[in-house]
Amino acid sequence: MSKLLELKIRNYEKIIHDHIQANKRFYDELLVLIQQCERRYKSVDKAPDDSPEWQAIVLKRTEQPVLSFRSRKMGDMSAREAAKIRHEVIELYNRGYPTATIDHILGIRASTAGRIIASHQHQINSKNTVQSHERTRQLEADK
Repeated sequence: MSKLLELKIRNYEKIIHDHIQANKRFYDELLVLIQQCERRYKSVDKAPDDSPEWQAIVLKRTEQPVLSFRSRKMGDMSAREAAKIRHEVIELYNRGYPTATIDHILGIRASTAGRIIASHQHQINSKNTVQSHERTRQLEADK
């Protein structure tokens, strides 16, 4: 596997790790705000909308981390880069990565990896069918 592809995988794993950490921090901080509100009002439901505790919860909710990945189209790439991406899709697929993960690692659209994999599988099936027919013809010729 190329060093660049290994780097893309590590970058993907880092993005996931960082998001998990940010999400954990977010929920820890939100829990503290909820507990403060409950200490003062006995329940979040009983807190007035204009109370500082409720306003802090509302504000915190807008800060929830969002996990997002690049999603380029093959048409937006040079022919060389698109060919490289096709090769990387197949390499990752052969290593057992699911299609959605491949999309995220390579920064391509969700449907793109699926089409590349389907095309690759079709090529393999066609090649196997031709080889099977050739073996059958050879066995019958040998009789």
